[in-house]
Amino acid sequence: GLEVVGGSPLAVFEILVRNQKSVTFMPVEEGKNELLPSDAEAEETENEMPSSEEDFSLSQQRVPESKLKTNLTEKQLQARLLNTYYTARTFIEEQGVNILYMALGMLHWHESESSQEVRKAPLILIPVKLERTNARERFKVSYTEEDIGSNLSLIAKAKAEFGISIPPLPEEEEIDVVQYFLQVEEAIQSEPRWTVDKQAIVLGF
Repeated sequence: GLEVVGGSPLAVFEILVRNQKSVTFMPVEEGKNELLPSDAEAEETENEMPSSEEDFSLSQQRVPESKLKTNLTEKQLQARLLNTYYTARTFIEEQGVNILYMALGMLHWHESESSQEVRKAPLILIPVKLERTNARERFKVSYTEEDIGSNLSLIAKAKAEFGISIPPLPEEEEIDVVQYFLQVEEAIQSEPRWTVDKQAIVLGF
């Protein structure tokens, strides 16, 4: 898997799920803007999260494909994607189950009040597939249209061990990425060292 830098989880959700488009990954040398807009939209403020899904849809509806910036070199990026591709495909062939997800948002939490180790748990899990047409093309990630999930293990652990009720995701058509992150933030207020990274985007198993 790999991490996206400088991206917008709301934008990725809109492109993958709402618009049924694919995304690609760009190496650090080519890092211009993690979501490359059309020329007509170049004046939009970089890295500004839209206030609503409607705002994003209106401002980004002409973008056919998004390029997500990573902190990897071209060689590192291709090696990581190739390894991810073969691992995902092997698991499907052997187990019949897809375990590759685009994770949006990340809860940073601690096992105890004295623990110095920051643990990270994804909040929204979009099942995706990684593919390319030939060896010269870039890998593309697209939504498999399977159920989008919240982190059930995290929800169970937070409730059982910390008494925190992290809300599950609503049905797909009712998912509001920004609102869900805010709901999780509200739920964890009893743990002052716990935080929500609202910009986290990770491709992984």
